[in-house]
Amino acid sequence: MKLYKALKLKKKVIGEVAKLNSQISSRNSYLVGSLNSEKYNIRGLENELTEKVKYLVSLKCAINNANRGIQDKIYWLSEFKSIIQLWNGLDVTEGMQLSGYPDRVAKEYKVQIDEKERDEKIKNIQNTIDLLQEEVDVYNHTTELSIE
Repeated sequence: MKLYKALKLKKKVIGEVAKLNSQISSRNSYLVGSLNSEKYNIRGLENELTEKVKYLVSLKCAINNANRGIQDKIYWLSEFKSIIQLWNGLDVTEGMQLSGYPDRVAKEYKVQIDEKERDEKIKNIQNTIDLLQEEVDVYNHTTELSIE
C-alpha cells in the first residue's frame, strides 16, 4: 500500500474509533421498556473497538516506520507553520491611534517590524512550506509500506 493511502486509511479508522467510543458512552444506559434498548450491544461494540484500536496502532507504526526517510521534513513543516502563526498574530499597529473608553486618548505606536516586512516574512516561509509539502507529497505517493 502506498503511504498516502495509509494516511487516508488512518484518518478513516480514527473516525470509526471515535464513532464506536461515542456509541459505547451514549448507549450503555437506556430507559427500561424503550424501543431501541437492544439495538446497541455494548460488549460487541467493545470488541469491535478493541480490534479497530489494534489495527490503528499497527497502521500508525507502519506509517511511522515509512516516514523515517522524510521525518525531518515533516517536523520542519510543523515548525514553519507555527512560525507563520506567530507572524500572523504579530501586532503591527503603528502611528497615532485613539484608545481608551470612555475618554478617547491619542497614543503613538511604533513597531520594530512593520506590516510589509511581516507579510514578506510570511510569504517567504509559506514558499518554503510549499516546497517541503511537495517533497512530502511525492514521498507519500511513491513510498510503499506493509501493515502487519
